[in-house]
Amino acid sequence: MNIDPVKALNDKLERLKRDLKSLETRLDNTQTEAAQNQLSQTNQLRDTTRKLTRTDDRVTELAESVHRLERLLVALNRKVRAGETRKADFDDWPDLPEPVIAKILQGQEAYARKAFTPQQAKETRKAIAEYDRRALEAIDAAEALTTLPPNAESLWRKKYKQWRTITRQERPEAPDDDAHAKDAAAKSAGNEAVAHARQQIRARIEDAVANDLLFPAWFENMLGPAAPPGKADDWLYTATDVVLYRLLHGVTSPADALGPAPQDEGHRKTLHDRLTRECSDYRKP
Repeated sequence: MNIDPVKALNDKLERLKRDLKSLETRLDNTQTEAAQNQLSQTNQLRDTTRKLTRTDDRVTELAESVHRLERLLVALNRKVRAGETRKADFDDWPDLPEPVIAKILQGQEAYARKAFTPQQAKETRKAIAEYDRRALEAIDAAEALTTLPPNAESLWRKKYKQWRTITRQERPEAPDDDAHAKDAAAKSAGNEAVAHARQQIRARIEDAVANDLLFPAWFENMLGPAAPPGKADDWLYTATDVVLYRLLHGVTSPADALGPAPQDEGHRKTLHDRLTRECSDYRKP
């Protein structure tokens, strides 16, 4: 059989072109179908996202409604109880007079002051003696400056350097043994006063619990209406410190147990932060 190789090659090329065109058509169809599927999935995702957003908004609204309802029930419960129950008095403390409160505050101030240990006092006195010795040398050097001859430049520089070195330093503060003794006495008296105050406050809180008295609004706002199950002793300890905080720092708000948070670092801010943290745990459902 006589076969034309050029014609056979052209036929094969035409078949390849048809196959390539068919493949391109299938690829276009696949891409179109994928794009449609992606668009459909995107639309479904958007619809689902919108539904979730609406659900979240609804849950938030319901949570706020429940919270408002809880507050209304608390207020209603207080009104009902106020008409039938004796009220606990945690604001009037004739058994904790001003001198007791003053002792506690003085003790806290004594703890806040920096106190020298015996070793620190010894080292500070040694540093003071060294400072005084060098200060006398500097005074002598300053006096020598007025009597040096004009050509004694190196000696003048030495004497001037001695003077400038001591004038750039500060004399260490001498330890005050009397102040140290007074602070020790203030700390001891303050600790005794704190123990006495806590005993008085806790006894009154326990009496209110035992007789089912109505707590002040600021007390319930801070600590809840009762001790959480299994945490009665911890709750009483925190409640005692909340009342003591109000007494020490003159907080009289009928709604806010601790008043504004202190800005300055120190014992009061530390106590405020601790009580706020502990009470938030007691108020959890």
